[in-house]
Amino acid sequence: MKSRTETALVKLQQGDQDGLTDLYEVTSRAVFAFTLSVIADYQLAEDIMQETYIRVYQSIDSYRKGTNGLSWILTIAKNIALTMLERRQREERIDFDAQHERAGATVEVPNFENPTIDLAKKILPEDEQQILFLYAIGEYKHREIADLLGLPLGTVTWKYQIAIKKMREHLKKGGQNDE
Repeated sequence: MKSRTETALVKLQQGDQDGLTDLYEVTSRAVFAFTLSVIADYQLAEDIMQETYIRVYQSIDSYRKGTNGLSWILTIAKNIALTMLERRQREERIDFDAQHERAGATVEVPNFENPTIDLAKKILPEDEQQILFLYAIGEYKHREIADLLGLPLGTVTWKYQIAIKKMREHLKKGGQNDE
């Protein structure tokens, strides 16, 4: 995957628009899973993923050939995600349901929450979340995750097992000790 990512980035840097398509095909699962681990909002993670590829295209000249291309892309995704989180925290919370009721309309808003993702965000440290999401959502193998994150394979496997154990134990306790 590393060489395919590098090839796609170099193609894009040379002005070949197919490089962006190739890059998306090779890296989109990783970018989405990584972004979801940061944001924990499925739709927003999709938006951030798309924005990431726009930024990659806009800043392709700053990519240095021979470096870890996926790491460069994930850094862009993380920066976008953190900016979105900051923006969300500054926004005023509006109760749309109350506004619609006052106007005499009712709107059904679909619920996109995922209790498993919410639980992982709540009880796991960021590194374990990333590994869990890349494995479960991104469908990467442990060896690929190790390459993506620049960690030893044993560390990735161990952290994944620890994350699964923590999730199981929390569920066996029936979610006790919730905040």
